[in-house]
Amino acid sequence: MTRSVSRLVAKKPNIGKLICALRQELNMSKGRFTAEFSVTFLTINPWEMDM
Repeated sequence: MTRSVSRLVAKKPNIGKLICALRQELNMSKGRFTAEFSVTFLTINPWEMDM
């Protein structure tokens, strides 16, 4: 059982990398991105910094 769980963790996407990639694809600053998606900078920044 432990072995299958570790496989799931290894395949789990890094939300910070996904957000950063999307933001860069859209050519947006963090401030503009947070305004467009109705979230705060304090929500997005820690996710991106955890990359």
